[in-house]
Amino acid sequence: MAETLFQPAASQQIYKSFPSPQYYGFAIEEYFSSRFTYQSRQEWIAQIENGNISVNGVTAQTGYILKEGDQIITHAGVRQEPPADRRLKVIYQDLHIRVFNKPAPIPVHPSGRYFQNSMTEILKQWYPEEIPRPVQRLDATTTGVIVFARTREAAGTLMNEFKSHRIKKEYLALVEGEPETEKFCIDEPIGVLKGSHRGVGDQITNAKSAKTEVQWLASNKRQSLLKVTPLSGRTNQIRVHLSSCGLPIYNDLIYGKGTVGNYQYGLHAWSLEFQCFDRTMEFKVEPPAHFESLLKIAKI
Repeated sequence: MAETLFQPAASQQIYKSFPSPQYYGFAIEEYFSSRFTYQSRQEWIAQIENGNISVNGVTAQTGYILKEGDQIITHAGVRQEPPADRRLKVIYQDLHIRVFNKPAPIPVHPSGRYFQNSMTEILKQWYPEEIPRPVQRLDATTTGVIVFARTREAAGTLMNEFKSHRIKKEYLALVEGEPETEKFCIDEPIGVLKGSHRGVGDQITNAKSAKTEVQWLASNKRQSLLKVTPLSGRTNQIRVHLSSCGLPIYNDLIYGKGTVGNYQYGLHAWSLEFQCFDRTMEFKVEPPAHFESLLKIAKI
């Protein structure tokens, strides 16, 4: 796996972005702390006050309210990016959307230490006439189906579908341990524990309701394969919920027992069904090879 990863040389990182419709009306510091959670709100405020962020060519001020068409540029300094798998496989495209089987590790947007090694930055190079418009979130270490809109109209339509919870999503999760029952539902609010980490229980702040349905498919001596359906869309929902009940995702550095240098991961966006204008579309993609032994036991 390591030979398939690319690590660019350390460089000055300049992020260019356009806020999506869901962030119109946000103060700029709230936009950054909501969308890019690897830094706290106070850290983003410090970057704004240091003059590192501009909007439409003018140095940004805290309290600036974002609107449609704003171009944001962030100067993030010289950084060394982590290695990433840049093999983006297109599984479908038409005039409105482009669908990928996302590899890992690679984030959708520049975030944390990632910049050139992100899907949106790669797609700007592949399709310079288009603005990359992902309509869903997948973590850097999550593989599977991801949809990019090719037009503003398609982006607006699909984002509304996601916000209205009309999307049908199924994940495959390779976890440590074994469930106690074949089918179960985790119905626990998720909130912030510290930094950008999420959790459940009495210690969290800004708790939001979250519900995840789980079906046990197969097990071996060490791991289990689960089919997971998130019924809400909280950040890190599946990883947090499964970890909270003693079934952490395989090789999860934050919510499980991950190992630095291991580039196999245990969460895969398996299938996605949605309405795009007048068409119902469904996509299903096979998970990485390390899922195979348990898939054979599950016979799916």
